[in-house]
Amino acid sequence: NMPITMQQVLAEIDKDEPNYEALALLGPEALPHLQLIAEADDPLKSSKAVYAASLIGGAGAVEVLRKAADHHDPQVRIAVAQGLQNLAAVAPTDLVMKSLNDHDSGVRKLALMTAGKLNRTEFKQRITAIAQGDPEEHLRKAASVAAKKLEVR
Repeated sequence: NMPITMQQVLAEIDKDEPNYEALALLGPEALPHLQLIAEADDPLKSSKAVYAASLIGGAGAVEVLRKAADHHDPQVRIAVAQGLQNLAAVAPTDLVMKSLNDHDSGVRKLALMTAGKLNRTEFKQRITAIAQGDPEEHLRKAASVAAKKLEVR
């Protein structure tokens, strides 16, 4: 088995529409490369790298998303909020909470979708708070829907 190179990873990431399935198939060995791309100062590439890492999954992917959750560009934090859905059971509750508390409404929007899919009782209080007090009306509505889902289980 040939080691996976940064060139291989970048060949996909540099495309307008990366083949995420191909990136996911590279497996955990691609994560160190994706980590470096995620940390670089190119929000578009960083976002793609974060999302690709989330599809690979596992503890290494969690670390990539955890670091990217502090990125200054909301585009990258949106990729984190969305990628947490792919991590499913291993998605850290605190990272989802961090996204739900983001000052960018785009991040909160994706985080709500993720929290709804992951359906953990720990999210209920925050989702209810968004439903009642978020400055964005569309987020208040989305949170109301998500809160009802959480009550059903």
